[in-house]
Amino acid sequence: MRSDRILRSLIGSANRHRVFAFLFTSLISSAALAQSPGDPALGERLYRTGLGADGRPVTAITQGDVRIAGNQLTCVSCHRPSGMGTSEGGTYVPPITANHLFAAREANRALRNERFKEMYKEVQTERFYQDVRKARLRPAYTPETLVRALREGLDPAGRALNPAMPRYELSDADAANIVAYLATLSKGDDPGVEPDTVHFATIVSDGIDAARADAFVKTIDAYAEWFNRDVRDDLARPGFSPYYRDEFIDSYREWRVHVWRLAGPPEGWREQLERYYAEQPVFAVLSGLVAGDFTPVADFCDAKHVPCLFPVTELPRTAHAEGGYTLYFSRGLELEADALAAWLSAQKASPAHVTVIHSADAYGRRPATRLAAALAARRPGLAIEAHEVSDAAAMRTAIADAAGRDDDTLVIWPGHLAAAATGALAESPPAAWRVLLPSTALDAARALPATVRDKVLVTYPYDKPERIRPDAYRARAWVRSRRLPIVKWDDQREAYFALRMTDWAMAHLLSDYHRDYLIEIIEHEVENSLDPGPQPQMALGPGQRFGSKGAFIMRLDPDAPSGLVAVSDWIVP
Repeated sequence: MRSDRILRSLIGSANRHRVFAFLFTSLISSAALAQSPGDPALGERLYRTGLGADGRPVTAITQGDVRIAGNQLTCVSCHRPSGMGTSEGGTYVPPITANHLFAAREANRALRNERFKEMYKEVQTERFYQDVRKARLRPAYTPETLVRALREGLDPAGRALNPAMPRYELSDADAANIVAYLATLSKGDDPGVEPDTVHFATIVSDGIDAARADAFVKTIDAYAEWFNRDVRDDLARPGFSPYYRDEFIDSYREWRVHVWRLAGPPEGWREQLERYYAEQPVFAVLSGLVAGDFTPVADFCDAKHVPCLFPVTELPRTAHAEGGYTLYFSRGLELEADALAAWLSAQKASPAHVTVIHSADAYGRRPATRLAAALAARRPGLAIEAHEVSDAAAMRTAIADAAGRDDDTLVIWPGHLAAAATGALAESPPAAWRVLLPSTALDAARALPATVRDKVLVTYPYDKPERIRPDAYRARAWVRSRRLPIVKWDDQREAYFALRMTDWAMAHLLSDYHRDYLIEIIEHEVENSLDPGPQPQMALGPGQRFGSKGAFIMRLDPDAPSGLVAVSDWIVP
């Protein structure tokens, strides 16, 4: 009776039944949540897509009165796949991993590390810095208080969350599912991480010149040795703290790089990678030098959720690449095909008939197929005549046949037959007034006689060779100071970029060794790198996987310092 009188005095009899109904409903919901363990797989779907257990989007209210569907503003869009959060429109988005949610937020090193990373990533708004500086100390979430936060926007201490955080109208099943998933999200270190070591791999396939592969691997090994020496020096002197490094000493790990060598055709690579991984899981794959279609490697990395960071390949997996675990420099030969189609279509004297000769391997077939599709989309009705050749003799015959015709444009994707193609062009100068080759044939094309060279253009998905980047000289000095062989500089420069980018991103992980988080940091910061390798600019957004998006069309000019002169602007098809 005393509690009844208190209720009457506080809220009046008219609201009493409403309060009891609310309390009863809350108790029922809590009981239902306690009885249902939830399905983490359905919770992950809700987190990533906004779809409830019934397959329909959940609904929510944001900013106090804006009704949205769950698939319009998903959890993953702000809190990211790792659950580590980000900044969105000047708003601080906190981490919601299992370790963060289900532990009390106290004024300790973990909270300091979390906020330290956000304070010094980039210039932010004053509102952001004010938000980050708020301690928000609270008890640990329980399943019940977490559901209340999702539905009502209140933390365990009863404080309101940011109004930008949607208040979701969740069924009990959806509530149980999302709680079950969040209890697993980025919980503990990912595979490949040990108390004092992080394991990495680099991948080298058959079909790569031995000296080239050796120089590539030595570059990666030298960087790991250099990194580890600094780690050991800091660990040996924990009291010596320039830049406060010993404040983060618990996050220090040495790198151990394993070289995974792939033998035989690409069809057998997946099995070999599985064996390597079973022997020693790795946290990430550093670069890689692969001859042939990269698809089996990308499929493996997606299946294991292993980041594969900037491999050297002209044949990346372009299908279903977005949101995957492989980050590429560019789309390789497919990008060159798209850029060529855009350039040809934009010419005042655009082609009336295009002859395409391509090798039967993936280096010829894939860009030829891509070019035909891109030209058909841009120039419906354009006559395209394609010839596939399987060996050097067939390549020479096809070029000799094309040389006698009066087609205006000849495109050759020679694949492994570049020497045969350029030799045939020298023997049978074509009547076509422009002959186009990919960047993979550039070395062979430089030897062409002047009678043919003046007609030849090359697609070039790199920066202009004459552009000077000071950090590129530092990269070369770093390689030379370690007496490393330089066989193909672009390979080593791209590997060096991948290593520096990984080094920088790993430093920002601190003790949060989550693979998704590593990718998210690289997505966020890759465009700020001092040296983007041979590319003019690298940029990635959430889920994007191709850093460089364009190409030049170059002509051969032996009088130019690099032997190349651009005849186009940077083409982003």
